[in-house]
Amino acid sequence: MTSRRSRSRRAAASGPAHAAAPVMALALALALGGTAACGVDPTGVLDAGPAPVISAKGAVANVYLLRDGRLSPKQVSTASNAAEDVMGALFEVSKRPGDGLGSALSSFRLEQSPLGRYGVDSGVRNDPENPVGLRLHVIVNGPGRLSRAAMAQITCTARLREEIWAVKITQTTAKGPLALGEHTCREYHDLAAPNVNLPP
Repeated sequence: MTSRRSRSRRAAASGPAHAAAPVMALALALALGGTAACGVDPTGVLDAGPAPVISAKGAVANVYLLRDGRLSPKQVSTASNAAEDVMGALFEVSKRPGDGLGSALSSFRLEQSPLGRYGVDSGVRNDPENPVGLRLHVIVNGPGRLSRAAMAQITCTARLREEIWAVKITQTTAKGPLALGEHTCREYHDLAAPNVNLPP
């Protein structure tokens, strides 16, 4: 004869835990059924190889700064060897030249330095081996007027590149652009520091 006490113990044992089992089984079946219904078989972790690495490779170039008011070369880091990047490096290093060097460009800002064609039709240079060169147009902004030493720094730095035949300099002012002419480094050879050979 089964006592009431035994029956209530069995009922208690089959209480919440046993009642939850069918619910959990149903949830599992629905989850598995949903995965199968989407038509995509589960896969393991796939090796896609090493993560991509972006390499910012710079360059080194010479620019002209001033030692006792005379042109002296200094090696600087640049984004690339492109003339525009070298010119940008010249203006950047002019803010803090160091090494006992100075700059007549420290208070000036480079606005643009586009390259353009410079051919024999201009009547300035005729090189049969390289009939077409480039002209660098340097546009700057700053207080006062660019000094001769400042123009020498710009021109001789640009002329370190053989393909650049001439440098045109323009200074923007409150009254508008001021054309400062077209130059080669030969004009500034008198400003060379001792034992420094400037480009043509």
